[in-house]
Amino acid sequence: MYNYKGIQPETIELLSLNRFHDSKAFYEAHKEELKQGATIPMRQMVLDLSDLLCYLDPLMDTNPTYIVSRIRRDTRRTKSKLLYRENLWVMFRRNKFEYPFAPFYWFEFKPEGYAYGLGMWTGKPAQFDEVRKLIVKEPERWLNAVDCAEKAGLKYATDEFYKKDKIPNAPEELKKYLNAKSMVFCVWKKDLKRIATTKIIDDMRKMIKTSSPMYEFLIEAYDNAFNEGLINADYYKR
Repeated sequence: MYNYKGIQPETIELLSLNRFHDSKAFYEAHKEELKQGATIPMRQMVLDLSDLLCYLDPLMDTNPTYIVSRIRRDTRRTKSKLLYRENLWVMFRRNKFEYPFAPFYWFEFKPEGYAYGLGMWTGKPAQFDEVRKLIVKEPERWLNAVDCAEKAGLKYATDEFYKKDKIPNAPEELKKYLNAKSMVFCVWKKDLKRIATTKIIDDMRKMIKTSSPMYEFLIEAYDNAFNEGLINADYYKR
């Protein structure tokens, strides 16, 4: 049995209209529709994936209330002052206050389509040095993890690199990973009909299972950085 009831085309259209109007009055008039049609299904997705995610990482935060994005935007630190968003996402990761910048899985949808995958951002460059160290130490394991991510239908989508090689004498096949400033593997799809059904849950579960060696690799590097004090656990408390 699935908890997920699907995100329907009319809900996606309503999200777009809500952003177009950018009006508190419009939002309040349709708040319950948006909650039932968008926010609740996203939380249901969390319930349907939590067993698998917690098996992969017992520290994974699977509280639906906190890991699903809100329709109302926080505009305090952004240039855009639009009050509402037309896309929603869920981030599957450890508690961001206790483990900032931990590796993550995610799912997102918007009017143009939907995406999912896994990756790792960094709070400071030194954190990613631990990923590089592990890649150099265990290159075969890393390349196997990359292969598993690709078998899960994910593509290496990192687009920020250092201009100079971080490890000049490393094998050429590793340099596109060693020179990266972050790590992202994802897929983008346009068929929104898929997320209207429980097929998306099957897709996500298969993706997580198949790509798990990559998550395990990244979380090991993260734990190394965390234990060495390279990650500021107070980052989100500022």
